[in-house]
Amino acid sequence: MKTTLQRWGNSQGIRLPKAIVESMGIAVGASVIVKLSEDSSQITITPTPASRPIRGRHRIEDLIAESSAQAFEGECDWGKVAGKEGW
Repeated sequence: MKTTLQRWGNSQGIRLPKAIVESMGIAVGASVIVKLSEDSSQITITPTPASRPIRGRHRIEDLIAESSAQAFEGECDWGKVAGKEGW
């Protein structure tokens, strides 16, 4: 893929296509590690483990795995019925 270095304020940046960002499992705001090769000819971008996902899509399997079993047990006591809540 060919892209152009662009000025953003006092910095320079490149845009990453949505397909590449999604395949890396990152989103806007993700923390990444940027490395320059020894001969300064290549840049490598690697997402940090904590950066997946910062914002964007979440997989239900991951959310369930991170939750505790107690969150799904029994009923929750919401207190006394107030106003027109009861049925």
